[in-house]
This record gives sequence, structure tokens and C-alpha cells, in this order.
Amino acid sequence: MAIYLDHNATSPMHPEVVDAMMPYLQHPVGNPSSLHSYGRMARSAIESARGEVAALLGCDSAAVIFTSGGTESNNLLLKGYVDHTSTRPIVSSEIEHSSVIEPLKQLRAEGVNVILLKSNSDGQVDIDAARAVVENAQAQLLSIIYANNETGVIQPLAELFELVDRESCIVHSDATQAIGKIPLDMAQLGLDAISFSAHKLRGPQGVGVLIINRKPGHKLISGGDQENKRRGGTENVAGIVGLGKAAQLARLEMEQRRHYLEQLRDAFETRLKAITGSVVFGQQALRLPNTTFFALPYYHGETLLMELDRAGFALSSGSACHSAVTEPSHVLRAMGVDDSLALNAIRVSFGMDNSLQDVEELTAKLHQQVSKLPAVIRRAAG
Repeated sequence: MAIYLDHNATSPMHPEVVDAMMPYLQHPVGNPSSLHSYGRMARSAIESARGEVAALLGCDSAAVIFTSGGTESNNLLLKGYVDHTSTRPIVSSEIEHSSVIEPLKQLRAEGVNVILLKSNSDGQVDIDAARAVVENAQAQLLSIIYANNETGVIQPLAELFELVDRESCIVHSDATQAIGKIPLDMAQLGLDAISFSAHKLRGPQGVGVLIINRKPGHKLISGGDQENKRRGGTENVAGIVGLGKAAQLARLEMEQRRHYLEQLRDAFETRLKAITGSVVFGQQALRLPNTTFFALPYYHGETLLMELDRAGFALSSGSACHSAVTEPSHVLRAMGVDDSLALNAIRVSFGMDNSLQDVEELTAKLHQQVSKLPAVIRRAAG
């Protein structure tokens, strides 16, 4: 079996999550909208999970909307909670996940005013540049990623939120990568809305959450009155139960996870320094404890990924949603990284099933691969 080092793309389910889901996969499960005992049991399981999500994030459980994943959650927010006839802008950033960037492109094509904030070289939204753009813009929505999925860089949300009128502007964060890895309290941050996927915090794939304490102006999915009339369709009971359990475990294990993952990341980056010319993107900024986005000069990222895959290591070149696209990361471009280096980028994202032995084996393999490069190239890299 390969050593799996791509937890930002998806993380294996926690064994207790699997156990919690099994009764809802093996036995008859009622429709949660049905009034008979099977339906009431399913409804109870969903509401229990809703409470666990609320407890993890410090919000009202009534604000929790279950969806099919983070992508749907972001689309529901951008297409359901924004006044598309208003001249007031949606403000976001150039370093968002594609599930925010692509809907914003669609809205802009439809005539909606969209402003994308610039990044600095550390991979954070540039506060000074944002202030010049946002303070007088009268934004109706400010949506900023909590922690970037490629670099792991955590954004200065509190400072950005101060730039908008909190009475008239919804502030939202796509927190898919942050939840389960670092503490996050919506009330403390002053967040109106947040979105994420279950499978990034050791829950099942195909289920996610949008938290927002209001009704949408437009439904993304029309049909029944599920999710308090905010999202039609029969709920994925087993998936939601798994998400609830994953949220509970994340709340109970948060500090243990953060400390352990940070040890692995720091150990890897210490060993990576020994490779001449290696670069870690966003290293000077506050980052997620599990993520390293790096490049080796003169070693194309896709070539290195294939070599590592053959050697039994599963990594990625950045966002899993763009893994088939051979072009530089839009995040690195926004940071001002030259395309020639950005094309070499590789992401390591550790999980709780990894070990220091995995770190040792990966860095040994990287050293071996670099040693195969011609000597003239190795000297140039130094």
C-alpha cells in the first residue's frame, strides 16, 4: 500500500465514523420527512448530527444546512443569498478554491459586480490593498477562504471583516480545510456564514454544510421543504450521521490532532531544507498544521508526482479539483511566483494515520530523486 499524504484532497474516514454510519446502511431507514417510527428515527439522527456540527463551530443548530459537499455549499451561498440585481459587489479573493472562483465567474458573466482581492507574496489577502478597494465599496457579501487548500496559509479574517459594514454585508468563509485541524468559533470570529465538506475532517464523501442563519432569496435545489425550506431533496441520513460523528470527534480531539500534525509538518520541512534550492510556499505566514506546498527547482511537479507514485507515495500538485490541468496554480500566480517554479509545486498534506517514519521515507526518496539530476543542474539549483 502507498503512503497516503494527500489528506487535503480527502481524508480516510475515522473508524468511529464508519461504526456510526453502519446501522443506517445495513438496516431499513425511513424517509426523515415521514411521520412513522422509521421516519422519526431518521429525523432524530439528523438533528443529533446537526447539534454536533453546531457544538463544533459555536453556532445555533437551526443555522446548519446539510448539503452534498463544500462545492454545493459555496454555490448555495453565492447563488442563493446574493441579490443579483444589486450594484453592490460581492467581494472575494484571487486565492479562493475553484468552488468559489467558478460560481463568481458565472455571476460576473451575468452582470453581477464581483471584486477579487489581491494576495501578497506570503499567500495572504493583502490588507492594505483590500482596504483601498473595500472600505467604500458597500459590499453585500465578503467571502474569504479560511485556510488555503494548496498552501495551508490562514487568512487575516478579523482584519478583513473590519473593512465592511457588518449590518448590511454578509461575511462568509469557506473553511473546508480548517475545520477539524484548528479551533474555529463562528461567534468569536463574527462569521455570518461558513461552508465545508465532511470528507476533509475524516467524515464521509458526498455530504457537507452551509451554516447561515437566514432563508435564501433563491433555492439552488428546489423540491421539497427539507432543511427548513432551504435545500430540497431527501437527506443523506447515513452521510449526515457520519458527518455528525466526525464533528464530535474533531471537537474532542482538536488539540491532539493539531499538535501531532504540526510535528509531522515541521519534521518534513526541516528535512526538506537539506535539499538544495527547495522552496516552501507561504512559509512565513500562519499555516495549517498539516500542509506543506513546496517545489524543487528544475524538477517538474507532474514528473516528480509520477516518480513518487511509482515509489509508493500518494501526494498532489495542489487542488484535487484541478489535478488534470497542467498549468501553474492560480494561487501561486496570485502570490507572484514565477510560472517556471510554480509548475514544480507539490503538496504534502499529513493526516492522523501518518507517522515520522513516513516523513523519513518521503524525504529519503526526494533526496534520491534529486541525486539523479545531472550535476550541472544540481549546481545551478544551489
